[in-house]
Amino acid sequence: MSRFVSFWRSFALLVARLGLGGIMLLHGAHRYQAGIGSQVTYLAQFSTPYPKIAAYGATSFEIAGGIFLILGALTPLVGLGVLVQQVLTVVWTSYYKGPDLLNTDGTYNGGFEYSVALGLLGLLFFVFGGGVVSLDRVFRRKKPVATEDDEPTDAPETVVRPQAFPVRSSV
Repeated sequence: MSRFVSFWRSFALLVARLGLGGIMLLHGAHRYQAGIGSQVTYLAQFSTPYPKIAAYGATSFEIAGGIFLILGALTPLVGLGVLVQQVLTVVWTSYYKGPDLLNTDGTYNGGFEYSVALGLLGLLFFVFGGGVVSLDRVFRRKKPVATEDDEPTDAPETVVRPQAFPVRSSV
């Protein structure tokens, strides 16, 4: 791949990572400041299973995951978490409202298009990681360099196998 394309791919992953991380951190901080009780009440109205655990989990994940995305740490894992969180959000809270986030008159409808966009960003980070400018890249293991001794040869090796019974020469 050319250096030009590689640069822009890494730049795009960095900008998307910073954007999604900022959104997650902002949403998590708002949920925390509003109080977990209001989030539990909101989730309970949709008959979400275990609304208290879901509220604590979503708030904690958005704060920690947002920080991790901004730093570029554990990016594929956070991306998978974002994808799962958004699928659950659509399934439990907004599927029945349809895809439109806004009504035709501009009022809020609460559809699932925003959740789909965030979930797709999570899928992007799950598949591609955080890019070159990330802590994931700093702590990544180096691939071992193959030497000539490690290279397989085309010629088959001759294996000498011991015989089960010694062969006697004729007497």
